[in-house]
Amino acid sequence: MSLLSRYSSRSEDNPLWLVVLADIMTNLMLFFLILYVFSLQGETNVKAAFSDGFDKEHSQKLKEQKALDVVQKFEEADVAKKLEEEMAKAGMKDMAEVQMTEKQIKINIAAPVLFASGRAALGASSAEVLGAVARVIGRLPNDIIVEGHTDSVPIRSGDYGTNWELSAARANAVVELLASKYAIPQERMVAAAYGEYRPVASNATAEGRAHNRRIEIIVSRK
Repeated sequence: MSLLSRYSSRSEDNPLWLVVLADIMTNLMLFFLILYVFSLQGETNVKAAFSDGFDKEHSQKLKEQKALDVVQKFEEADVAKKLEEEMAKAGMKDMAEVQMTEKQIKINIAAPVLFASGRAALGASSAEVLGAVARVIGRLPNDIIVEGHTDSVPIRSGDYGTNWELSAARANAVVELLASKYAIPQERMVAAAYGEYRPVASNATAEGRAHNRRIEIIVSRK
């Protein structure tokens, strides 16, 4: 029996190739039918049909995010109000100030409340003041910047050679206390030192210099 005869005989006994061919033809027919339907609807309608599902999902996400933002704003406003109350309870009304803007909540604390002159060590009373702040700002997940500021009077004694070094040590001391004693995550906080270079009042008067010696705890608003 020739090779062709043997192949023809096996094909007749087991015609699987017909099944495969039928599947291919069916798929081709469906493919061309889809192309025909798209051509009837037009390119704009086809794009709209595909994008409609994505737009709905995106719109839903935007609504959810907007709702979360509104809740966050109310929470931040409540925190700012609570901070003012806590400062008043601690007898700090004239030595601390809370300000809220669109971008931040700022707690301005006079340096003598927290530190002895020329020093960067926090005592028990200063830890209590910062504890009142920490218990409130700890409610928010926002980032925190702790800034150290001084007046322009040169340092003549103590452990630090410049006002910048003193302001850096004080800012670091506040960050370390907030993290270690009040469990505010360190990755949320940054210590910044400005020395005498960002005054809020004139350094020509004793009153102005007192305003410039300060710690600012800034909570960013998302």
